[in-house]
Amino acid sequence: MKLLLEEKVLGTHSKKSSKYYWVLETITGKVELTEKSEDGDYAMVSSETGYIQNIKEEILEKINSENVFSFTYEPKEGDYLSIKNNLRKNEYLNLIFMNNKWIEEIYACSYRDCEGDIYTTIKTGVAFLSENEVTF
Repeated sequence: MKLLLEEKVLGTHSKKSSKYYWVLETITGKVELTEKSEDGDYAMVSSETGYIQNIKEEILEKINSENVFSFTYEPKEGDYLSIKNNLRKNEYLNLIFMNNKWIEEIYACSYRDCEGDIYTTIKTGVAFLSENEVTF
């Protein structure tokens, strides 16, 4: 499998011309909460069935074994990566970097502290995914 996450500032034109895109975020601060809700009910954020979901194990294996970004990047604890299908808004893969590896976050905010952590976008770009060495 071939996976390349090419850096590109996503404008209207570039998003429309690519099938898959990605957003990479990192924690840049904390919000002081006076009272934190402990209900534990996580909204399901798992993607609908589609190509990204069908190959998510290969994506995880690839991203955990080599640098798939078109730029120098060293992930840190809590970094968050979303790979999305531009044509089908309900097809995506959300990954979080925890314990020195990328894992899928199936439920919204099940690993991230969405109420306390402040996330900032590091980079965005176009994702090239293919089963062979030919990108599309």
